[in-house]
Amino acid sequence: MAQGKQEKAPKAKTEKVKAEKATKEKTEKAPKEKAEKPPKEKLTKEQKAEKRSRANTSTETRKINVRRYLKLGDRFYAESAYYTAAEYYKEVVQVKPENRYANFWLAMSLLRARDYENAEVFFAKFGAIKPGEKDKESKWKEEDEKLFTKFHYYYGEVLHRNGKYEQAIGEYSKFKSSYDKEDKASWAKLANNGIKGCELGLNPYNSKIKTNRLSPVVNRAYNELSPMPYDAQTLYFSSLPSDTLVFDNKRKERPEYQIYTTTLADGNWSKPAVVKNEDVNTPKYNAGNGAFNADRSRFYFTKCVDMEDDRSLCNIFVADCKAGKFSNVQRLPEPINYKERFTSTQPTVRVGNDGREVVYFVSDRDGGKGGLDIWFTSRIKSGEYTAPKLVGGSVNTVGDEVTPFWEETTKTLYYSSNGLPGFGGFDVFSTKELADLSWTEPHNLGKILNTGYDELYYNIASDQSRGFFTSNRPGGRFLDGIASSSDDIFTWELFNYAVEGIAYKDGNVDAGPVEGATFQLYKKNADGSRELVAVDTTSKGGNYFFKLKPDEDYEVEVVRAGFKPTVEFVSTRNLPMEDTINKNLGVQKSVYVMYGSVIEEGKPEVKLDDVSYTVIEQSGSGVQRTIMNGKTEVGSLKFAVDLDRDKDYKLIFRKNGYFSKTVPYSTKSLGDKDSVLNDVALTKLELNKDYTLKNILYEFGKATLTETSKEVLDTLYTILVENPTFEIELSSHTDAIGSDAANQKLSQARAESCVSYLISKGIAKERLKAVGYGESRPKAPNTTEEGKDNPEGRALNRRTEFKILKG
Repeated sequence: MAQGKQEKAPKAKTEKVKAEKATKEKTEKAPKEKAEKPPKEKLTKEQKAEKRSRANTSTETRKINVRRYLKLGDRFYAESAYYTAAEYYKEVVQVKPENRYANFWLAMSLLRARDYENAEVFFAKFGAIKPGEKDKESKWKEEDEKLFTKFHYYYGEVLHRNGKYEQAIGEYSKFKSSYDKEDKASWAKLANNGIKGCELGLNPYNSKIKTNRLSPVVNRAYNELSPMPYDAQTLYFSSLPSDTLVFDNKRKERPEYQIYTTTLADGNWSKPAVVKNEDVNTPKYNAGNGAFNADRSRFYFTKCVDMEDDRSLCNIFVADCKAGKFSNVQRLPEPINYKERFTSTQPTVRVGNDGREVVYFVSDRDGGKGGLDIWFTSRIKSGEYTAPKLVGGSVNTVGDEVTPFWEETTKTLYYSSNGLPGFGGFDVFSTKELADLSWTEPHNLGKILNTGYDELYYNIASDQSRGFFTSNRPGGRFLDGIASSSDDIFTWELFNYAVEGIAYKDGNVDAGPVEGATFQLYKKNADGSRELVAVDTTSKGGNYFFKLKPDEDYEVEVVRAGFKPTVEFVSTRNLPMEDTINKNLGVQKSVYVMYGSVIEEGKPEVKLDDVSYTVIEQSGSGVQRTIMNGKTEVGSLKFAVDLDRDKDYKLIFRKNGYFSKTVPYSTKSLGDKDSVLNDVALTKLELNKDYTLKNILYEFGKATLTETSKEVLDTLYTILVENPTFEIELSSHTDAIGSDAANQKLSQARAESCVSYLISKGIAKERLKAVGYGESRPKAPNTTEEGKDNPEGRALNRRTEFKILKG
């Protein structure tokens, strides 16, 4: 039997020099640069001839050198040529079905070639092989301890990937109880994560998204990697555009992955075009993993080269970007990149809290938690970069964390991991940075997006509803007969959820919608707060329509003049499929709208703007309460006031150059009316014009005010209160009965009596001037032409007047 292979610990998960290539199991890391180049098929002429011979010879009619075939399988496995390694192991299994070594490493080769279904078949065959009569128990046990110590783990991994969760849990559990090497703790963590992932698979949370594989114009048989949109129509990605297995007899002849672009037009992606810039796509290097900074002025990417020790060593580069053209390509300095020590790859960029450009990237450098971990560095103003630091919290694990993507709007880091509980292989997770710079626990984005295959390079558009990712899930082109051998680019978009309905008068939905309503959509946050998302004011007929996102809570609020605002709760959390929710909102009438124009008294065609108004609520006990002050805008010829039902009000209207006016108004017994038209006329103010106060009466020959006179003066008091800038002259006049001197004295006393009353009511005396004119300013003759007494004329002459001296 060929020399055995000793599995290495997961904590070593680096791509360091292999002292014994044939004894190392290489973990297939799809996003690593190993997945960014074709399998290495280094066949000599002799081997090629032998391969052709094998293809033309039945295994039933020929014999093979089992030891030699196993050694060749070991060699190609150690060099990551898993397809070819599987062929050699398979040859042995065909002639010696009970060969444990061939069955196990055939299963491992198929697992690494990502042929999970057939890997399961041969792991099961390996597990079913029992010792024969000639097998020594001690040798059998020694092989188990040296060669097959991780059988139960890898069998569990394949079952896990294939969705056979209960069986997988059993294999992971057997592994935990049987594995007893020095690195037991690290492998136990991975097995526990596998068990948790299977439990997640038994009770999955489904992502509420739709996925779509890009057309074969973009997706070829080899991997398409690192899709990164430049804008809504332009996509950059890395590819090796071949549909057949590439054999590389000479390393220099093997083609490289390069960065391509494709554009979207009329729903179709164009034939990819390679980026024609040798500083980006450099001969003999694999290029990929592009990422733009926030303003698209810089483009970060990686170049990878195959080392003689079979490592794929990657460095990060940055280029200036203008209108999609790249220039001034620079390799990021040490210690971000090291020429031969470790790999640095898969950058993504954010704007830091201090405004700096922060670059997250993946590396297998010392100081991490596992093999590939996520690190970060900051670009300072001088263009230099700070020393890398490991991302903290639970982001990194003993497994691999790869393909990070920073989403700026929600401050969320998305990445793929095989070291966290998932559905098998690499799943996409999210985490958010908190105010104290710690990170939330990673969140698995759920099934449909994540599968038992590898989901990588997830990104999300600024509208949060769509994006790209890669996966090797079946459905694309076969490579060497394997449906899941290569990664393709997919788009994803959120399920289409919506809410629609009408606003109707509460208790009378059959009457139809209430027109003129405004609908507002609010997102409910976990802390109970809410944020406005959208407003629908354009719908006709009282209906509304809003798009919703999956797994969110919302409130729909309807606002309508004359009605109480109504709020309804809407959630998309438990909706399994796309749906439009119907939610009608009943509204209760709460107010009437008094509206109209303010016009000039006697000139209804003259409408006034810039009018102030005060709304005063009057209770039955006489208590008054000002509930609002408003003002019509300059140029607006209408006013509108909301008044509660079943109440009494008075509204005071004021405008410079006009007398204020008080309008009593009651909303009692208005019935089903929504609004009431009520135009208000204001009398234009004229300075020094005499205005007569009717029914100001006194006892004969006295200046004492009667109660009726006080009521009339209260009207003047109201005018003065409503027009606080007025200064007036209040004058009193008599008829001709009595002497001139007596009438002058009496009129002065009566004018002062009126002024004193107004002062007692709170009017400042500086605003009042009392003048008695006696009989000197008659409005009508005191006697007839015949010299007789004229009672009607004398009545007109006995009067009290005021005129505005200052408005």
